[in-house]
Amino acid sequence: MRAPAAGVPVLLLEIDRRTEDVHDLVAKLRRYWQWGRLLPRDSDKHTVDLVRSRPDAIDKLVDHDKRLWRRVYPPTGREGLVPLAFVFADTTETKVANTLAVLEEAGHRYWAPRRYNTLYEKAVTARDYRQAVPVVVTTLEQLQQHGAGAAVWRRLGRTGGRR
Repeated sequence: MRAPAAGVPVLLLEIDRRTEDVHDLVAKLRRYWQWGRLLPRDSDKHTVDLVRSRPDAIDKLVDHDKRLWRRVYPPTGREGLVPLAFVFADTTETKVANTLAVLEEAGHRYWAPRRYNTLYEKAVTARDYRQAVPVVVTTLEQLQQHGAGAAVWRRLGRTGGRR
């Protein structure tokens, strides 16, 4: 979904009527994360060799502008990979809460920020969101009642209905 006039350069959208198991949603989140890490086929040999030789190179040494997704979508203006929204429909609040608990726990590796590497453990308290998929969730009922511009979105890892 794209809406540049509304400040949404790109947003991947998953509508779930709770017909999929929550672990299938975690697998989808993993695939979005992996897709955000892909290099284009015509990447220069040095970059490809670097990524093949060092498992952490894609995280630390390859800028987002050299990745495949940046050719498909414009820059988001934010750290991290392409944002992903899960919209749950035809379900109860309890089922959504249970789904989110599992999604947050099992998908932590894909949406959560990492600590910046530092020699002194307490030197930096900021988090590195560059390799994380920003994930927001809501229900179709909340969207219909309040609209997408209202505080109906919840980001994984945060409490409350803040955007």
